[in-house]
Amino acid sequence: MAYRLQRGDTLVEVLMAIVIMSMVIVGALTIMSRGLAAAQIALEHSEVRLSINSQIEVLRFARDSYIKNNTDPSAAQWSAIVAASNANPITYDSSCTVSSGKQPFYMTKNGTQVTRNVYTPSTPTTVAVPGKGLWIETVLSPSGISPAYIDFVIRACWQGAGSSTNQQAVTAQRLYDPTR
Repeated sequence: MAYRLQRGDTLVEVLMAIVIMSMVIVGALTIMSRGLAAAQIALEHSEVRLSINSQIEVLRFARDSYIKNNTDPSAAQWSAIVAASNANPITYDSSCTVSSGKQPFYMTKNGTQVTRNVYTPSTPTTVAVPGKGLWIETVLSPSGISPAYIDFVIRACWQGAGSSTNQQAVTAQRLYDPTR
């Protein structure tokens, strides 16, 4: 008789508890997964911004080398950049392609030696670095503008980890041109 007076959980109550617990666990895992993906994207963008900033610093170094001593080998790279520049406006698009009519390049620096390298289009599966998903395009100021300048557009494009779309970053930097 004592067994009839004790009451336990029914099968329906146990199943409902399992369903509710499963939904809480799946929700927590989904939120955690989205948070990790957002952190990964933020990390990738931070790394790309560092690469973009390093390209800007190398461009400034080449320009400043030209100003100090226009016969310096690094100064010759500035002259090469100016010679390869054109006055066509840059078109911004959502694809990871090099704008038509541009001569994209990227810069490397070893000690005080600066080198201008021709960029071959590629979209890396990791963070963009100079020469692999990161390139520079130039636009000269219109003639008659004083002081003359060059607009450098540094673009980065890469396939982010855990992302089905290309990630992009674009920065423009204007440097005044001492050669014109």
